[in-house]
Amino acid sequence: MKKLSKVVALALATTFLFTACGSKTGEKKKEEKKVGVQDQLVIENEGTPVKDATLKIAYISDSPFTGIFHQAFASGNPDMEILTYSTNGAFAVDENYKLINGGGANIEFLPKERKAIVTIHEKYTWNDGTPVTSADFLEYYKILADKDYTGVRFDDDMQNLEGIVEYHDGKAKEISGFKTISDKKFELTFKVFNPSILWGGGIPPEPVPSHKLKDIPVKKQEEHDITRKNPLSPGPYYIKEVVPGQQVVFEANPHYYKGAPKVKTVVWKIVPSAQIVAALQSGEYDLTVGLNSDLYSKVKELKNVKIGVKDELSYTYIGFKLGKWDKEKEEVVTDPNAKMADVKLRQAMAYAIDNDAVGEKFYQGLRRNATQLMIPEFKEFYDESLKGYTCDMEKAKKLLDEAGYKDTNGDGIREDKNGKPFKIKFASMSGGAIAEPIAQYYIQQWKQIGLDVELTTGRLIEFNSFYEKVKADDPEIDIYQAAWGTGSNPNPTGLYGRKAQFNYPRFATPELDKILDKINSFEAVDKDYRSKAYKEFANYMFENVPVVPTLFRKGIVAVNNRVKKWDTTPGKNFGLFDVELTKDAPVK
Repeated sequence: MKKLSKVVALALATTFLFTACGSKTGEKKKEEKKVGVQDQLVIENEGTPVKDATLKIAYISDSPFTGIFHQAFASGNPDMEILTYSTNGAFAVDENYKLINGGGANIEFLPKERKAIVTIHEKYTWNDGTPVTSADFLEYYKILADKDYTGVRFDDDMQNLEGIVEYHDGKAKEISGFKTISDKKFELTFKVFNPSILWGGGIPPEPVPSHKLKDIPVKKQEEHDITRKNPLSPGPYYIKEVVPGQQVVFEANPHYYKGAPKVKTVVWKIVPSAQIVAALQSGEYDLTVGLNSDLYSKVKELKNVKIGVKDELSYTYIGFKLGKWDKEKEEVVTDPNAKMADVKLRQAMAYAIDNDAVGEKFYQGLRRNATQLMIPEFKEFYDESLKGYTCDMEKAKKLLDEAGYKDTNGDGIREDKNGKPFKIKFASMSGGAIAEPIAQYYIQQWKQIGLDVELTTGRLIEFNSFYEKVKADDPEIDIYQAAWGTGSNPNPTGLYGRKAQFNYPRFATPELDKILDKINSFEAVDKDYRSKAYKEFANYMFENVPVVPTLFRKGIVAVNNRVKKWDTTPGKNFGLFDVELTKDAPVK
């Protein structure tokens, strides 16, 4: 019975989407109103704050957390989320996520001199009472550049600091680009001052406690108690207690430079997705992190919570495999004879899908058509005039005809340019009830324009196995569906540059190189030049379509009615420090 229901649901979903794609009436309606769920950045509730109440946060996950609470080694969620919520960032950011003054440290940029000067707040202090000093930022660099460091953060941005590569290679005993002016002030000198620096590229996001770490070998730090059990924090909270993989208890940092947080204790707990709706309804939690979009309709019906909605710093996309990664040269090598090399083939596949309909039907309006590779949150770089690929089946068919993919035997499926059978292997990840229907929708849409597309391995692929295959340029993958979290730095070089391992489509051209060079140039420190360069990138990638950005994503947070205010507005820098509770326990 369950199997039959799944098949029926899939059939209904794809029928709906076929109709939406071809309906002129539907298109007209979409033009008259904004698509999808709209932002709700600020949640406010009435009530007088109470003292000594405990804030309870649910992190929705069906897997335990790793528990690496070290700024240099933590690489995945929820470890990074836990660190972010407790330490709150050394630097404040503006509405475009660019570093500004007003945090635990202020920063002055001197582009012409290739420098940045950081001044640490006099009261910025670790929870053990030790002042945060320049040595704590220097220690971060030294850990990353250590020969035994195995993390992922010693990247091009970090290697742009003058002298750090020489330190890493053992040719220098100190990092020449880091100059200590005083305990509370230091100067950074970069090889090239590029605009990524304005967003924190090459700058430690947090200090690390040098007075604890300097005597611990780097190769032992990831498993040390200072990382796993009792990490220090200069933020509003420190980690007081860890139940491995399941729960973390935050306690207010008595030495926090802004004073005492309004809530003294925070309990952060892993909650399975199948349990979160009932847990919210019974008043077990105040806030959620990672709330699944497929639970939106159930959670919004609850009377004891409100839902915050905000564009995520991420997008979903379909990538075309166009080459290989050359391990010796450490760069992308694009193959002009790759199966998906014809740009008209890629454009046709992009025009065959209706992503607004996917967002409405499968994601309850929390996803919408992604028009470009610059997300709307990066307002300075988002090109409003670029409308992206929208469903146009006739245009898709015409492009395939022009490219020479024609049905030579009348079976409804196109052969390749030489009249031979043409099959496309599509890799998509397993996970959640809607993963299979969405993959099948894409496959059926492509069949409507005459393309024979089938799942790689014949089924959806488990997350870790999927990325192993994509990274390895598995020959059984011609196209794939994935997602990128952009982070707060809009620079796309790390995802689409010739030297970027994350350039999974393996697409590189001299023209793209030049555009990325503009983005990373000194001239791009100028706002107008920078904006123009980013928009040139978005348009070039739209025209050449090595990937099809499919969905812009909205994140949701459930906020219990006893939380007086929750604000996710970019640039407000609102955090747990600002939270007030109006009752002793979450409202049921």
